[in-house]
Amino acid sequence: MKHSTAGINLLRHLAHQGLKIFTIGQAQETARQEGINPGYVAEALHHLLKGKWIIRLKRGVYAFSIHSGFGPSPHEFEVSQALIPYSAISHWTAMHYHHLTQQTPNKIFSITPTTTSIPRSIGKGMYHFIKIKKEYYFGIEKVWIGEAQIQITNPERTLLDGLMAPQYCGDFQEVLQGFKMLGNKMNLERMVAYSLRLNQATVKRLGWILEKLGTDELSLKQLLQLPTKGYRKLDPCGPLKGPYNKKWMIQENIGIS
Repeated sequence: MKHSTAGINLLRHLAHQGLKIFTIGQAQETARQEGINPGYVAEALHHLLKGKWIIRLKRGVYAFSIHSGFGPSPHEFEVSQALIPYSAISHWTAMHYHHLTQQTPNKIFSITPTTTSIPRSIGKGMYHFIKIKKEYYFGIEKVWIGEAQIQITNPERTLLDGLMAPQYCGDFQEVLQGFKMLGNKMNLERMVAYSLRLNQATVKRLGWILEKLGTDELSLKQLLQLPTKGYRKLDPCGPLKGPYNKKWMIQENIGIS
């Protein structure tokens, strides 16, 4: 009982600091401040894990469980950032956040330039980290989810990620629908500039889509001028079939409605 009481008191003090996710170092420092033997912290966390008061996110990092009674458990986005701090919510999850899809993804997708094993299951959540080149880690904004500040790809970068890897956004048709839903809220200058920092296939897919959506020719000039060798599939995950669009060097293996 003594062990349980001390552990729960430790949790109470951590909760009073506004922490929903904490490290073993933070727990030890809180123990010192509250007159709890810091040497007992590891044992206390073990008992709290067994009692399902907390869950382990990764080595040395813990979160309050929904059963703890110390307020709501951390948001899934907050958990994702705790797993890999150098990451940003992306792809289908970011599409949902920015209202670019009517679907609710069953995973939390994030991009990271860090090497990591994927996916990870924490409680009822599935976290999928997509490794990207370090130079592709841009187009990220900070937003508040409750009391937590989260990194997430902005709408333009989110849709460009969809052009590169539609399998993490539902499918290519879902990405096309996202472009329509963004509509005139799109920052066209930013979208074009971002694409030119990525790869040729993304540039040409973007140009093809923007033209279909009625973008003026002048705005498409930079995309058209980028030289490319060979045709690229419109849907990178689709079949190798369909008519060839010489203007954009795109094989139209999917339609746009």
